[in-house]
Amino acid sequence: MELTTARSPLLLERFGGTLEQVQGIYVAQLKGSYEDIGRQHAALALEVCGDVVPQYLNALIEKLIAHAIPPLATPAGLLLKHVFRFRNADRIGADLRAVIAGSSSVFGMDPRLLERILFVPDILHYLAGRSFVPLAFPPMCSGFYAADSATRDGRQIIGRNLDFFGRGIWNECNALIVTHPDGGQRACWMGALGAPSAPQGFNESGLFFALHTHFTRDVSTSGVPLFAICQKVMARCTTLDEAIRAITGEPRLCGLSFFVADTRARKAAVVGYSAQHHEVVYPENDALVRTNHYVTADMQSHEVAPYAWQRNSRGRYRRVQDLLNSLRGTLEPQDAPAILGDCYDTWEERTRVTGNIIACANTTQSVVMSPDEDIVWVAKADHPVSHAEQYAGFRMSALLEGDRDAYSCGNLPGRCPLDATEREALHEYEEAWSAYMDDLNNDKAVFHLRRAAALLPCEPIFPRMAGILLMKQHKYAQALPLLERNTEYDYKDDLMRAEAHIWVGRCLDLMGQRREALEAYQRAEALNVAPVSGAAARHRTRSFRTLDLIDVAPEFIVGTALAKYRA
Repeated sequence: MELTTARSPLLLERFGGTLEQVQGIYVAQLKGSYEDIGRQHAALALEVCGDVVPQYLNALIEKLIAHAIPPLATPAGLLLKHVFRFRNADRIGADLRAVIAGSSSVFGMDPRLLERILFVPDILHYLAGRSFVPLAFPPMCSGFYAADSATRDGRQIIGRNLDFFGRGIWNECNALIVTHPDGGQRACWMGALGAPSAPQGFNESGLFFALHTHFTRDVSTSGVPLFAICQKVMARCTTLDEAIRAITGEPRLCGLSFFVADTRARKAAVVGYSAQHHEVVYPENDALVRTNHYVTADMQSHEVAPYAWQRNSRGRYRRVQDLLNSLRGTLEPQDAPAILGDCYDTWEERTRVTGNIIACANTTQSVVMSPDEDIVWVAKADHPVSHAEQYAGFRMSALLEGDRDAYSCGNLPGRCPLDATEREALHEYEEAWSAYMDDLNNDKAVFHLRRAAALLPCEPIFPRMAGILLMKQHKYAQALPLLERNTEYDYKDDLMRAEAHIWVGRCLDLMGQRREALEAYQRAEALNVAPVSGAAARHRTRSFRTLDLIDVAPEFIVGTALAKYRA
């Protein structure tokens, strides 16, 4: 580990709170009542990044709906946020409502608007469960806990990738937000400067938590919002059992997992939940892994997710387990960046730049923790953040005590497995995702995908995604050669081979070339892999039509399109 004390000249003070930048990571110290904390946070955020983070979250639902049904995007987004806030405002909790009151007074917002933004993660998961629209809502997050026999010297090691939207915003505003509330526990929230809450953090009792997305049909418009649960765990809970009771004690709105470690008791668990059900999963052989699928039969019975999401989550889960097993008894913190930045696709059995890999294209925050050494390391880079050259080390106790002179400690070197050309191709792919997701510009996305394909012609995801985007624009003649190129790759995974042929068939159907389309469908059906071969069989009796494109959602993180099929 390299010892560094690098600091930024940035040091701000507003309303009693302070903000500085240490090794590229914002560190905020917020003190007083919860309203004071909200006021300080907002004022400090305004100085360096404005209100870009809450405004991005506020627009996220509308952006996702706009990809499928543009005319409904604004009214549907506004209505959903109003309904969820109206039905559940009394469940936000006094502490979090006070934070919002303080922040909104500085941002110049109606506090009801900031409360509505607070419900955005719940609404996203609700819509995915209800299939309100074919939302392009990717799998979120990979994490592990290892201790005792699973590591060298028995130390506890936690690794975590947060996969989320907001490239160029969330990752550029990565922050350690330390709160010292009157009457509550000190806590360090790891998220984005200006966000109303954060998806991971640790408190003075030694509890660490992290969130993982799940998709379940068991959702509700009435229940405890996600960020209210986070606040309760961080501010009030001191043990793993208390955290489990806080998470499962009341009905919720949607489905997620809380990855919780009680680092003082050296225990951990994953609490996977839906609106009315939950599972609690403990380590096996001193290791615990979580991605984005439930693992118990009861919770899986409520799960609803396209096969592409399921395979992505299961592939990452298996790869993290394999890497932990290969390092069993020797695992050290220095090994964690290689796990979090790994690019091996277990389905295709090779290294790739994107797709079903741990270092997802939307990895926006990456964290390694060694509680026994009192250190947390945070990466700073473009997406995927887990390919950072270094993870900046922070003394956890110094953060919680506000001891600025003791923040920095040894850094961890990053472990990106890609060569220069692969990195350049991945950058073009990231640019394509940003153009599609945030700019709603398919033409620009296709431009970057073509550049990526020229750099790395062996990666079939690039022409596949470009072809699907062109189909969505009804540019079938341009799409067809790209989709045909997608079929030429020697897939180890028959499911992806079948999918390549079915996309060619769909494009030919839309071009009016029914005979050629049937030949493509026959090739997909002959591979006999569910659910793609079943879809091919249906297309042989009913052609793919322009109206069916409404139910096609390009998904950059899994590297294909999510599609529903009309009866």
